[in-house]
Amino acid sequence: MRLLLDETISFRVARDLRTLGHDVVAIKRDRPELETRPDIELLREMAAERRAVVTNDILDFRLAHERLLAAREDHFGIVFTLDAVLPRNRASMQLWVKTLDALLNEHAAEDALLNRTHVLT
Repeated sequence: MRLLLDETISFRVARDLRTLGHDVVAIKRDRPELETRPDIELLREMAAERRAVVTNDILDFRLAHERLLAAREDHFGIVFTLDAVLPRNRASMQLWVKTLDALLNEHAAEDALLNRTHVLT
């Protein structure tokens, strides 16, 4: 599985995951042109790249997920994060890396989350 980290997640997480051999990019540093894309368009664009999106914006991305399914359009997955589990601060950086590394190792197939959502707990 390949990942795109949304703009609320530090690019350092993507950088550290790449050093572990994973294909992960972050909007903040690697793909800033994606920062203003509507969620549904972002999912469509990432489907073309065969990437799942990691975000804590559950409400908006769940709606985008449902709209794509209703339109019979594919996306390559959405991984939801919770601030209570993965706080977005510098002290939690290694927790992010460890958690996403485990997810990527467990779901190695490129289409592991095709048209699905997954909540990191």
